[in-house]
Amino acid sequence: MKLEFIKYAFFASLLMQLSLLAQAGSLFGVVTHDGEPLPGVNIIILETQTGAATDINGNYIIKNIPAGKFNVRFSALGYKSRTFPLEIVGNRSLKLPVEMETESIELEEIEVVDDRSQSQEDTRISLLSLSPRNARILPGAVTDVFRSLQSLPGVLAPNDFSSQLIIRGSGPDQNLIIMDDVEVFNPYRLYGVISMFNPEAVKDINLITGGFPARYGDRLSAVLDVTNRQGDIRSDIKGNLNASIVSANLVLEGKNPLSIPGSWLVNTRRTYYDLIIEPFVKNTGLVENNVSFPNFYDVQTKLAFGPFNGHKVFINGIYSRDGVRVISGANRETADSIGVVDISKNDLFSFAWHFAPNNKMLNKTILSWYRNSGDSEFNSELLDPSLDRNDFEDIAPDTLKPYLVGFGIDSDFAFRKYSIDNRFTWLWDTKSELEFGLGYDIMRTTINFDFDIDPQLKSFLLFNPNIRATFENLEDNIDYNRFRAYLSNKFQFGNFFVQPGVRLDYYEIMDKTYLAPRLSMSYALDDLTTFRGVWGIYYQSIGYEKLRDRNRFFNFDRSITHNLEAERATHYVLSVERWISGEWKLKFESYYKKFDGLIEPLTLPGTGYSVSRIDGMNPNSLSGWSQPSKIVIDSVTTVPVNNSYGEAYGLELLLEKRNIDPSGRIDGWLSYSFAYANRYVDGMKLPFRFDQRHTANIVLNYKFNSWLDFGARFQYGSGFPLTEAVGIKPRIILEDRNNDAIPETAAVAVRSTTEKVIFDVDYGDKSNRFGSRKPDYHRLDIRINAKADYWGLDWNFYLDVINVYNHSNVINYDYFVSDEQKLVKEETTMFPILPTLGFNVRF
Repeated sequence: MKLEFIKYAFFASLLMQLSLLAQAGSLFGVVTHDGEPLPGVNIIILETQTGAATDINGNYIIKNIPAGKFNVRFSALGYKSRTFPLEIVGNRSLKLPVEMETESIELEEIEVVDDRSQSQEDTRISLLSLSPRNARILPGAVTDVFRSLQSLPGVLAPNDFSSQLIIRGSGPDQNLIIMDDVEVFNPYRLYGVISMFNPEAVKDINLITGGFPARYGDRLSAVLDVTNRQGDIRSDIKGNLNASIVSANLVLEGKNPLSIPGSWLVNTRRTYYDLIIEPFVKNTGLVENNVSFPNFYDVQTKLAFGPFNGHKVFINGIYSRDGVRVISGANRETADSIGVVDISKNDLFSFAWHFAPNNKMLNKTILSWYRNSGDSEFNSELLDPSLDRNDFEDIAPDTLKPYLVGFGIDSDFAFRKYSIDNRFTWLWDTKSELEFGLGYDIMRTTINFDFDIDPQLKSFLLFNPNIRATFENLEDNIDYNRFRAYLSNKFQFGNFFVQPGVRLDYYEIMDKTYLAPRLSMSYALDDLTTFRGVWGIYYQSIGYEKLRDRNRFFNFDRSITHNLEAERATHYVLSVERWISGEWKLKFESYYKKFDGLIEPLTLPGTGYSVSRIDGMNPNSLSGWSQPSKIVIDSVTTVPVNNSYGEAYGLELLLEKRNIDPSGRIDGWLSYSFAYANRYVDGMKLPFRFDQRHTANIVLNYKFNSWLDFGARFQYGSGFPLTEAVGIKPRIILEDRNNDAIPETAAVAVRSTTEKVIFDVDYGDKSNRFGSRKPDYHRLDIRINAKADYWGLDWNFYLDVINVYNHSNVINYDYFVSDEQKLVKEETTMFPILPTLGFNVRF
């Protein structure tokens, strides 16, 4: 009897459990942030305290949930927790996709770094991570990534017209630019005015201004690593249009068709100076009808496929064209006439395979092809640089011939790179992280420059000791390869983290191999304070692809390059970061960079000429000057040599205010840099051409209400070095020879129409180079954003005003000689007040 009772009780219990299971359901979905999968999110059903976590692809599933009404909470470090009511129905699976929001309240606020702050165990120093939202709305940055970065400590702009990055006393050619794990040589559009990166399509913008890890190389200064975002997997198609009075930007994205896991994103940008400004200028007669104003357009795409059992595939492509055609009109008001036809191309294709067998390993294999090429024809007749332009306005062009000098250049170039990289990351225990990588590049470079220079202009350039350039024709084709390998491992000892690393580079163009050790560390004093330090050695090879940012010609013939060494820099950086409160963060850094073996043109003893004044004679007449006598001057060649070294050191401060409280209205940051940068060339100490002692940026954003924001940015910089003119001197011209057997002769030049001596501006000898400073730079930019909801779409209208108080910032000085043989100086300035209207709409 007892046995029968136990049997019936067992079957009753089994039937009850089966009944409960039959009434149970499940919950599944994908968790995303900005449309991309988010791993490591904790999901818990509050009433049952059961749950799960998202995998590396953002997916989750919770099974055997009893039927009924519950609340489920999604939480992750750095993100706002979200709680949803739900009802589970027996034998049914409920799909719940969730979009997570970052912890900060983001209603178009400006923030220096991304909302996920750098963790204390991250040993990377000098890391500045800019949110793509900030790149879109920073006042005066014209929605450009590079111009937004120029508001951060240690980062300068050469002038208002350039988006190049000058970082801690180094030139733009010394910065490594990477997009989706592919190095690019020319990251600019519209001839340097803006960058190639579309902030509407970017996910991460990480700038390391010094002491970068071993996985980066072949550059001396800094690394900008940009990752484009994947398309939004929550919808079949969605879009975003941003348009202003000068350009438009369209982004389309969505999940893959045919139920293929993954997403697609296509974005395109175009300027329309040629559509708006060009017709106006043509109607005024300032240019010929066959003129085409500068414009660019590009198309970028990112396709993502997967995940497939830990595998994911990405395909990236870029098609970009810059073009200009300018021919001066017959009715122009200036003396100069130019003819420019130029087309530049930037194309990229990459295939990346990511494999994560588990949550501790990730392997990336990247195949890529990149091409930067262009063709240019430039012909001009320019007013003699010794003359006052104001005296030649409104003069008929056909009467100007005696006062013009010709300058022309025909050029074409093509830089092609075929690359393969493999990068492996392994979290081999809770305290250690191993990184290892290999890479190989096949470089194909072609460069041709053909100069046509008027003898008068050539004489002016030849005998100016401060013009460190030569105008020899250059024609070269070089094919060479690069190999790289790196290894690093991060160790943890309590609150102390250390990451030693080493990098090996082989540069076939110089037939040399270099080993670069690096060491970085961080120490968490407490939860709010982090100390970091780094030491490292960095090498940079030569190559025509780097000359675009250097603005200098070199001859890289094999017979020359094998005698060269790679340029070298040693970095020392210390940093302390402290969260003063939940909204305020203070960061202080000091750095020292030592440069060795910098490439400069070989200077040889050359022949120059000088004349002396004859007392009592008219200086405007040939009789007032002696016959030219020979002197020894520096003759600059196109041969590169390792004959320069330098240093850069400074202190940087960053104070940031974030908006954590939803009722908060003000956010922004203040940055200040105190810096020195020097170069030593031919035994002389010279300031680096972009040496700026003091640099400050103040960025503030004020939220009036839920739909209206006001932003302001103030910039200040002490003056860049300048070579001032010291006086005037007679122009000496080399007379033409019919054959080489006739000795070279020189004479004082005279104007053919007046027989008067031509005077040139005298910049002194090389000891006067960079001996002065330009005036201090300062500018205030503002931006007003207004949000609206029309026709069920999210709109944002904005007014951006550059240089609100219309300050004249000097880019350079024009010097000329007056009729009274006096030296006259006129300013050339940068952006005046410049308002821009635009809108953004999401659909």
